[in-house]
Amino acid sequence: MAVRPSLLVVLSLAILLAQHPELRAAPADPSSDATEGTAPSSGRFLLAISGMTCSGCSGTVREALQGSKGVTSAAVSHLEGRACIKAASDVDFVAISAALKLDSFGLDGHEAVSECPPSLRGTLPDPWEQRGQGLDVAIVSHGEEVDLAAQRVAGKYTIIDFGAPWCAPCHTAAEKLVTYLQEHSDVAIRAVSLDGQEPTESYQQPVVAQHLRYVKGVPWFIVYAPGGKVLHKSMEVSKAMKAIDKHRKQRARKRR
Repeated sequence: MAVRPSLLVVLSLAILLAQHPELRAAPADPSSDATEGTAPSSGRFLLAISGMTCSGCSGTVREALQGSKGVTSAAVSHLEGRACIKAASDVDFVAISAALKLDSFGLDGHEAVSECPPSLRGTLPDPWEQRGQGLDVAIVSHGEEVDLAAQRVAGKYTIIDFGAPWCAPCHTAAEKLVTYLQEHSDVAIRAVSLDGQEPTESYQQPVVAQHLRYVKGVPWFIVYAPGGKVLHKSMEVSKAMKAIDKHRKQRARKRR
């Protein structure tokens, strides 16, 4: 009986593989996927991390990353929701993701980079350091005592904005206030920065004992009406803006 060609092919391949075992394909390694398992090489990697809302979170994430196999250093920014790690050997991102989940953080993605972004190399910026250009904004204190009444801007609503570099809500509030000032030329910002890279350092500043002794934290807003009266105090920027809007409408009605 004649042997079918297909069977001859199979037998030939079997003999070839037996004589040359190095030709056999290695079994697939599910962890070799660069998006889910071990990184293909050492170097620097930029990570997107969710769940960070304060500088304390940054420290927790940094410890988790630096405790991971292959990671030699980690720079973390809770403000950007990112971290940049340097690896001396292959990095297991599945293990990193699991470590972050233990502290309720999430690894949303990663990519290889030649250099870490400048924002992940230095200190945390003040909320108003890169904002407010062209607007009526000024930083009136970096932690030293300040006379708030003397900072009122004549003829405008003046918002005294207490914030700190490590305070994520402070940065978010500053962004909202930039938009608000662009829409309302009758508003000015006078910012008080609790200088420091962590809460303990910031809350030792003299201005805290002067004005925030009974305040729970930052951000903290004090709003002065154009006439100098204290119009509003709270930790919520939306309430500060609403207080101004309400007072502005009342003034408009009285002029009619």
